[in-house]
Amino acid sequence: MQLNDTFELVKRAIDDGRPAHAYLIVGPVRGVAMDLAVRILQALFCKGERTPCGACDPCRRVAERIEPDVHWVFPEKKSRVISAEQIREKLLSAISQTSLAGGWKAGVLVGADRLNDASANAFLKTLEEPPERTIFLLLSDSPQQLLPTIISRCQRIDLDAVRELGEPWKGRVIETLASPMYGRPLEKLAMSNLLFSVLTDIKTKAEQLVAEESKAENKVEEDDGVFEAKASARYREMRADFLLTLARWFRDLLILKAGGDDALVYSRSKLDVLKERASRITLAQALYNLNALEELSRQMERSLSEETLLAYALDRMHHGVV
Repeated sequence: MQLNDTFELVKRAIDDGRPAHAYLIVGPVRGVAMDLAVRILQALFCKGERTPCGACDPCRRVAERIEPDVHWVFPEKKSRVISAEQIREKLLSAISQTSLAGGWKAGVLVGADRLNDASANAFLKTLEEPPERTIFLLLSDSPQQLLPTIISRCQRIDLDAVRELGEPWKGRVIETLASPMYGRPLEKLAMSNLLFSVLTDIKTKAEQLVAEESKAENKVEEDDGVFEAKASARYREMRADFLLTLARWFRDLLILKAGGDDALVYSRSKLDVLKERASRITLAQALYNLNALEELSRQMERSLSEETLLAYALDRMHHGVV
């Protein structure tokens, strides 16, 4: 479902005084899933005339994750799991207390699929019998990792989401791939260097985002190992979008080579370039490109040199450049 349509359904339930006690929101946890969670919470806590107004103090506190009756739980430590200790100390203990504002209380599990067996079981009893005027929001992009008993006790919301690499990186990747200058081996190496520079910038941004979040959560002196684990996890999320951008380009080549309709092409702004490139490669070569990208993704998960892996993959692939 689209975010706005989904939100209106949940808001209607809130206005009628009958929201579900728990929602499993399936989608990118740093994207539309988080956006929907914030809007639901603002609808619960808003003090404006039209809810959610987004401007009142409760709406602002929700957006900044400082509303005292909303309890956020993120994966922590080097293992990037949500531990039983976190569930007990940061969620269950707080949820069992009276609301500070005398209204709703909420618990938000960001990356709920990172619950392990101990933390899932610790959470399950409260999920089965939540306190009055309490709502849980479980955000996940891998719901298959959750215990069936948890899934069955939530109202599931599957959000339609087209994952995108953020700008300016997406534009840099597309323009690099569309350049006519990368046909010879040294030119392919130059292309891989430009694309690797995008990954380098993405890694820097991931570290910046984690540092900002740690500061907002008063964790400025967080253990170096924990910070590195968080930054690494965020970078892998963003790197996946980088690889998806590459895959969409070469998938477009395959679609056009196979005689697919122009409407199926993702990078429509480069349709003429893609058509010209597709005319210069065989169907087997177009298929090979996608297999090479899948192999590149697997190799990158093994913590090998990304620069070397990218250069090797792009050198073997067929770009349709003279």
